[in-house]
Amino acid sequence: MVLTGCDKAKEFVRAGQKSGPPQLSPGEELDLAGKPDVLFQVFGESSDPRMVPIAAIVGGKLKAIRLSPAGWHKFDDLYQHAGKSYPLYQGGLANGTVDIKRGMWSDTADALYALPGCATLTPMSSVRVNGRLASDFTLEFLASTATMGKPHSGAPMNQDSVNRIAKTISHEVAKSVGINEAKLDSLSFRAIAFYTGASASPTILASFIDEGAVKPASIATRTTHLVVFADKDASGQYHATFSHRINGPLAAAAFRRYFDHLDLDGDGVDEIVLQGWQFGGDTFLSVLGWREGKWQEIYRTRANWCLDERRAEAN
Repeated sequence: MVLTGCDKAKEFVRAGQKSGPPQLSPGEELDLAGKPDVLFQVFGESSDPRMVPIAAIVGGKLKAIRLSPAGWHKFDDLYQHAGKSYPLYQGGLANGTVDIKRGMWSDTADALYALPGCATLTPMSSVRVNGRLASDFTLEFLASTATMGKPHSGAPMNQDSVNRIAKTISHEVAKSVGINEAKLDSLSFRAIAFYTGASASPTILASFIDEGAVKPASIATRTTHLVVFADKDASGQYHATFSHRINGPLAAAAFRRYFDHLDLDGDGVDEIVLQGWQFGGDTFLSVLGWREGKWQEIYRTRANWCLDERRAEAN
């Protein structure tokens, strides 16, 4: 399988540089000897899904996986060889399993995928997802070598209440950043509530997006986008605990959408995972942790799978 869209090599040439495998400082390479736990993203069509590593879990914290080319081959052999099986997670709990059919490098000559102009790739595996509805056309899950997730007790919120609170808090946030009420109400709106452990009550997500940004007439078009999380404080009132907002040129817009929630560090409070992307760019995952009464980004994945780095040409 060949994936297009890797223009790094061309960029390096234009900048008078060449691309090559990452150069790691002493101690920077992830130590695979102890087989650290790994967090994966599962994605793609249900008929032929893929899985890619997005972080190591070391000492209860997410850590970027930095390896030499030889180290990545060892990683693939340890974690992604055919027959391996890991739990899938959705909504904070285990939900099925993922079985590896083949890793990035097998006995065949070809790697599982390639990117034009890229020499060093994040290893991917071809997988089979178990425990999902056959009607699911596309898949997006977290998977891990670690055992994660504990149920948070609490009754589900009435959707009308969720919508009302989400809109009230979002209008307050929008006003503070110059988005008027009429503009916000014209956007596509979604609100959900789920227990994270940040408080005894559910965390509420509100998302507003301009549907015109999907197929714009021009990149000079302005767009408005707002994502807000709200949680109850000690007084029992909901207030905004995170916001991401765009109110400007589409070409410079950075979008976010809810991906999932899961207790990744074992502290009893779920992390929230968002998918992010620049307009016209590659996607990445942004992990939010509960810190001092707010949701803050604690980890971000790479926006592409090409690991090549720039190096100055030798004279």
